[in-house]
Amino acid sequence: MARLFPYMHIHDVFSQELNTEILAYAIKEKENFKPSVVYSKGVQKVSDSRISQTLMDCGPYREIIQENIRKLIPSMIENLQISKFEIGEIEVQLAAHGDGALFATHIDTAVHEKTENPRIISAVYYFHSIPKKFKGGDLRLHTIAIGDEDIQPKDISPDNNSLLAFPSFSPHEVLPVVAPGVEFEDWRFAVNCWIHRA
Repeated sequence: MARLFPYMHIHDVFSQELNTEILAYAIKEKENFKPSVVYSKGVQKVSDSRISQTLMDCGPYREIIQENIRKLIPSMIENLQISKFEIGEIEVQLAAHGDGALFATHIDTAVHEKTENPRIISAVYYFHSIPKKFKGGDLRLHTIAIGDEDIQPKDISPDNNSLLAFPSFSPHEVLPVVAPGVEFEDWRFAVNCWIHRA
C-alpha cells in the first residue's frame, strides 16, 4: 500500500513578460552558476546525487518572485492540506540542468543551515526556451508506504512557466535530463523556492 502526498501544478503562473525576463537573466548570469551542493550532517558538499548548477543570486527578480509566490501561499496551504502556519522566509535559488543532470530521491526538510525555521512548502518554478530543446527532467513525487491506497509515484513535466508545489517533507527526485549538445540557454531551468515557518 502506498500514499502520495498532495501537490499542485499551476500553468501560466507568471506573466509572459516576467517569464521571458527571468530566462534572459539566467542566461546572462551563466558564468556565475556553480555546481549544486547537497547537505550532509549540516555540511555542504558536491555530490553525484545532485548534478546541476545553481545560482543563489536572483538579482532584481528575487523580490518579484518572492512576492508572486507569497500571493499563492493560501492556495498552496489549502490544496496541499497543510495546517496554517506563520510564514517566514521564502528561499529562492536558480537552478540550471543540462545533459545528464539529476537529483536523486530526497526531502527538502533535511538538515541545513536554516533548520531553526523549517521548510514547510517546496515550490518549483519551471522555465525554458521555446521550442524546448531538452528531454526528461520530470520531477517524480514518490509515495510513502502508509494507508490503504495503492498509488503510484507521479511524474510532473517541467513545463515552461509552470509552478509545482508540494510539502517539503514529500520524497521526490529530478529524473535525468537528456540534452546532448544543447547550449546553456536551452537547458532546463528552475527557481527552487522553499517557504519557511517563521
